[in-house]
Amino acid sequence: MKRLLVIALIALLGFAAVYFLWPRTVELPKLGSIDDPQLPSITGETDTFSSGKPKLVAFYYTQCPDVCPMTVIDLLRLQETLEGKDVQEKDYDVILITLDPVVDTVDRIEQYKDQFDITARNWVFLRGTAEQTKEVTNQFKLAFLKDQGGQIVHGTTMYVLDEENQIRSIHDMNTGQAAVNVEQIAEHIETLIK
Repeated sequence: MKRLLVIALIALLGFAAVYFLWPRTVELPKLGSIDDPQLPSITGETDTFSSGKPKLVAFYYTQCPDVCPMTVIDLLRLQETLEGKDVQEKDYDVILITLDPVVDTVDRIEQYKDQFDITARNWVFLRGTAEQTKEVTNQFKLAFLKDQGGQIVHGTTMYVLDEENQIRSIHDMNTGQAAVNVEQIAEHIETLIK
């Protein structure tokens, strides 16, 4: 009986060791790839997608009354979370692409950045033509529609891409019912950096 108890205890300790010491990260699947969109940033650069870094890509427009600003606040929390994990700004990008390039001029986007006190250099705001915007949203399979009043109805998916622009995970924006899963996105970006 004593021998059986010792064997059971050793097995239990072995399972506990494997559980607590096994790496928590798993390989992220490859969900698709994005051609290198040549959307210009508001600073004039066009090589954003060829940075060789993991990136979080989200679509927004400055007149958005709810989803976009709430998501930006959550993405600022993501930045803080990654800083707390010793992930530096230079190791990843946060790319925000406007869905309304006619209204969202460079000046208006700069004001939007200032409104949220976004100063990190790894936050990149892209603004192409309406045609370029449509091309890039098609690549991401993101639907959007601008109504006659200027309101845009758009998909609320964000994308984590690896350094080769392959989509490795998708995440929900803040729709008011749930905040962005900052911890999960941080874990995915960390996994792609390693």
